[in-house]
Amino acid sequence: MNLEKLYELAFEYKKTKLWKILWDSELFAVKLSKDRIGYISIMGYLGEHCALGLYIGEEGMNSLWNLMNAYEFYGSPFEYQENLTNQNSLQCVFEGKDDLSEEERESAKSYARAHGIRISGKNAYPHFLKYQPGCYPWHLDTEEEQEDLCEALAAAIEVARNLEGKMPSALGLERIDNGIQEIPLLERKDGGYVWKKTKLPQASPASWPKPFSCNEIGIAALKKIKKTDTWECEILQYTEPVQNNPEEAPFFPILFMAVNADRDYILPVEPVRNYRENPEELLNYFIDSLLREKLCPKKMHVRDERTYDFAEIFCSKLKIPLSIEEDLPVLDGVEDEFFRQFSLSEEEKMDEILDFLGLLLEQGELDLGNMPPELTQELEMILQLGELPEELAKKVEGLLHSGKKPGGLKKSDFKMVEKKSNLSYVISVSVYTGCYRHIQISGSSTLQELHWAIQDAFQFDDDHCYAFFMDNKRWSHRDSYFSSGEDGERFVGDYTLDRAGLCKGKKFLYLFDFGDEWTFQCKVLRVEEEEVPSPVVIKSKGESPEQYGSWEEDWEDE
Repeated sequence: MNLEKLYELAFEYKKTKLWKILWDSELFAVKLSKDRIGYISIMGYLGEHCALGLYIGEEGMNSLWNLMNAYEFYGSPFEYQENLTNQNSLQCVFEGKDDLSEEERESAKSYARAHGIRISGKNAYPHFLKYQPGCYPWHLDTEEEQEDLCEALAAAIEVARNLEGKMPSALGLERIDNGIQEIPLLERKDGGYVWKKTKLPQASPASWPKPFSCNEIGIAALKKIKKTDTWECEILQYTEPVQNNPEEAPFFPILFMAVNADRDYILPVEPVRNYRENPEELLNYFIDSLLREKLCPKKMHVRDERTYDFAEIFCSKLKIPLSIEEDLPVLDGVEDEFFRQFSLSEEEKMDEILDFLGLLLEQGELDLGNMPPELTQELEMILQLGELPEELAKKVEGLLHSGKKPGGLKKSDFKMVEKKSNLSYVISVSVYTGCYRHIQISGSSTLQELHWAIQDAFQFDDDHCYAFFMDNKRWSHRDSYFSSGEDGERFVGDYTLDRAGLCKGKKFLYLFDFGDEWTFQCKVLRVEEEEVPSPVVIKSKGESPEQYGSWEEDWEDE
């Protein structure tokens, strides 16, 4: 394995700061073993995802074309997320120490110590990853993958060396989104490189898996069921990965979202892993679900050509009209709710459970003794978290643990009590090593008020958008709060620090100015049993950086 060589080249590449010279669309290529061509993209010009990506052959290059054509603000969030996870590349990514496993972090530190390298900077740890379509980024598995990434890093170092004192265009480096047909090709020869040109593969037409057979016995059974209602359907990729085996890369399951548009009913269809290789499996799960529910569609409207290709054989055998429709309002509503559920915090999920129980009480008292076991388990979990109002907690606990039916439960019992916080948090906010502020702020203050406190503490002008990422991952949508509060985003002014789940030791990010991306690392140092009338800076170290100066990051990982 070439791990030592990878670290050597990665640290040498980092010194070149090539991402400050090239755009990610100014590609060049390298000749790999077995007469393969690898296309190299240098990422990080805008301060996001500092990485070198190697896309091998036409298949890899096509995945890059698809990625470049994916826009977050067009299409559904499912479509955008699927485009991001369908890359086919090897990457050397520079990340913070908290983004690596302990083993990966120690591996990098061990190499650095042995070679007198000081790891410093906000994203300073090299991380070697394989991106596979439909899978979560994973480590390199083979010697060939490591050798290929070594060749890419070495070629990038050579490009940086040749760019000294020159414009990229002087070496034939142009943005491929401007219609460029050829890009530079580096080929090793006699211990050096020969610079050539290679034709850039163009994007291939989109193609989708298409089932050529299905459960004929199931089709025969469906012919006996009366066709009813119009169904709106789409193939989607889950937004959260699943891992069945710790030795394998986590994957994003594919599901067939089928909604009865006339009755607002969602058909439960089991998701699959290998849709791309075996679309028949997902189609047979759809047929099984229809049979189980004794349903057969009268019409089917689908979102796109991929879903049309998937459903065509099914509809043909049952003579069900099938069409692609631009407007699918019922499906849109279901998908919006489905996507929202993935972004809810645990507290919000619990609130929704309580709201649901409250709805069951609208017609009078609720017989909790007849609840399904799944709901009973959820209530057990809520009791353990200690978030129910005291009086209600006693009633529910009596029901669940003594078998007695509690009396007098009303819908109002299930409303969450608005807590008046008597706590305050001492939060360390640092912008780089040696420059931080310790801010004490009341738990009843909103995240918007914390933003104002940070702005005052660092003497910044409050003239840009900002966000808090409570899972400590920049641009993560799992637990985030934004200044705009648009397009389903949670607004900072609606959430107090207590509701944001702060506790001692919790780390989170505050990102200010989405252009310059000022990133502040926040950590809760302690929780005090006292309120403070307004935020106060209790400790300050280091001069505030110039907000609009030419400040260079120097955030050392400790």
